[in-house]
Amino acid sequence: MSEHRILIVNLTRFGDLLQTSPAVAALRERHPTTHLTLLADKNFADVCESIPGIDRVYRVDLDHLGHLLVDGGERLCDAYRYVEEVVAELRAARFDLALNFSSSRMTAVFMGLLGARETRGWSVSSDGMRVIRHPWACLFATMCLNRRTACFNLVDCYRSMAGGLGATRRLLYEVSPPAREFADRSLEQGGLRPGERLVALQLGASKAIRQWPKESFAALGRLLVEAGHRVVLVGGGGDRPLAAEVATRLGERAIDLCGKTRIPELAAVLARADALVTGDTGPMHMAAAVGTPIIGLFFGPALPFDTGPYGEDHVLLHAAVGCAPCNHNVSCLAPFCRTEITPEVVAAAVIHRIGGDWGALDAVARTSGEVRIYRSRFDRNGYFGCEPLGGRLLAREDHLRRAYRATFLSVLEGMDLPPPAASPIETGPFRALSAMARSGADLAQQLALAARPRVPSVERLKEIAAEIEALDRTILEHGATHDDTAVLTQMFRFGKENLESEDVALLATQIGSLYRELEIEADLMSALLSGAREKERVDDARVHQ
Repeated sequence: MSEHRILIVNLTRFGDLLQTSPAVAALRERHPTTHLTLLADKNFADVCESIPGIDRVYRVDLDHLGHLLVDGGERLCDAYRYVEEVVAELRAARFDLALNFSSSRMTAVFMGLLGARETRGWSVSSDGMRVIRHPWACLFATMCLNRRTACFNLVDCYRSMAGGLGATRRLLYEVSPPAREFADRSLEQGGLRPGERLVALQLGASKAIRQWPKESFAALGRLLVEAGHRVVLVGGGGDRPLAAEVATRLGERAIDLCGKTRIPELAAVLARADALVTGDTGPMHMAAAVGTPIIGLFFGPALPFDTGPYGEDHVLLHAAVGCAPCNHNVSCLAPFCRTEITPEVVAAAVIHRIGGDWGALDAVARTSGEVRIYRSRFDRNGYFGCEPLGGRLLAREDHLRRAYRATFLSVLEGMDLPPPAASPIETGPFRALSAMARSGADLAQQLALAARPRVPSVERLKEIAAEIEALDRTILEHGATHDDTAVLTQMFRFGKENLESEDVALLATQIGSLYRELEIEADLMSALLSGAREKERVDDARVHQ
C-alpha cells in the first residue's frame, strides 16, 4: 500500500503559518502515517520547522520570482522555468490531497497545475476558471467579503477544511533549548529579577492603521512600571526607532529586545512573559502558540472574531466604532479608532488578566465606552468564540454573527440549533430570499425534467436557463441591497461558480441542491433572529434537502 501524501499551500506571513498548526495536528490525528508537506514563502518558512507534525517544508522564493517578472523581457522565460521546476517537483510527489490556505489567484492557478487527486480551497477548473473547493473554504472567502458579520476564526476554517477540528485548542510551536537560553540570558542582562512580572509590548504592525500610537505604548509602559511590572519591547528590525523612543521614556524598567530576536528567540522571550500587549500581528499568534496570555488590541481593519489569538482566556479589546472594520484597501485619513483604546483601560486589562481576576475585567468592560472587551473561549462544539465581558447589550452585528454561526454549524456540520431569540434584525429580507430560493428549486426541477428525453427540446432548455439566470441576478441584487443577507447570497454565488458539469441533467440536480440549501439557510436565519418557533418548518426543509 502506497504512502498517503498531503500538501498544504500557505504562501503568507509567519503568523498565518502558525495559524495552520491546528490543521496540521488534525490531519496528523486523522492520518497518522501520512507524509505531510507544507509549501511556504522562503522568507517565513523557518517558522514551520518548529510546528509539530510537518514532515517536509518546501520553500518557494517569491521575491526571486517577483523580481524576474518585474524585470520582464528575457527574464520572463526565467520566471516561467522557475515555476515549471517547482510544479514539476511537486507533481512528481503525486499528492493525494492538496489544501490551499492562501486565497490568491496565483495559488489557485498553482493548485490547478499540481495534479493532486483531491484539492480544497482556491483552485481552477479544467477550463481555467477560478473555483473554491470545500464548503468551509467558500465560507472563509465569503466572510472575507462580509467581515462585519465574520463568525468563525480563520483557524477553525483551516481545521474544518482539513476534515475536522481534532483535539487541539491552541496554536502549536516548539521552543528550542538554545532559544530559551537566549531569552533567559537577554532578560537577565536587561535586569529582570526572579519573580518579577514581565509584560511584553509588540510595538509595530504590518501597516500604520494596525499600529497603536507610540504615545499610547509609552503611557501604558509607565502605568505598568508604576504597578511594579517589568516591560520588554519586542518587534522586527523596522520597529527599532519606535522601540528606542519608547524605551527612552520608560527608562531602566524597560528591556529593549526589538529587532534583536529571530523567530525562535522571539518565541522564547514571549514564553517567558506573563502577558503580551499587541495589535493583530504575527507575534500575537506566536504568543498564543507558546501559551502566553494576550491582551489584543483590535481597531482599523482588525477584528477579534476572525483573526483573534487562537486559545482560551485571552483578553481582546475592540474599538467598535461605527465604521469598523475598515476596508484593507482604503487609507483612512482620520484613524480615530486607534485612540479609542486608552492606555488606562489596557493597563487595567493587563493587571487583572495576570492576576486572573475576571470579575475586575467585567467591571472594566462595563465602563470602557466604545471599546468592547471579550474573553476568548471555545463553545461546546469546539469552535473558537469571543465572549463579551461586562454584561453589555449585544450590538446589531453580534446578533447577525451569532445567527450565522449557528446556521452554518447546522448546515455544514449537522449540529443542533440554539433556541431562537428576539433581535432587532428585520427578518423580511431573509423570508424573501427563501421564497426566491424555492422558485429556483422549482426551475431546477423543470430543467431536470426537460433534459430527460433522448432528444430534449433545446428551445425549452434555453427558456428555463434564461429564467434561472434572471432569478440568480435578482438573488444577487437582493444581497447587495439587503446587507444582512449578503453572506447567504455570496455563498450561493460561489456555489454556482463551482459548478463544472456539462451534463444538463446532472447540472440541474446540482443547481437544485444549491437553491434548497439557500432556502434552508434563509429559513434558519429568519427563525434564529425573529425568536419565532419556526423550527418545525426548518427541520422539514432539511429533511427534503
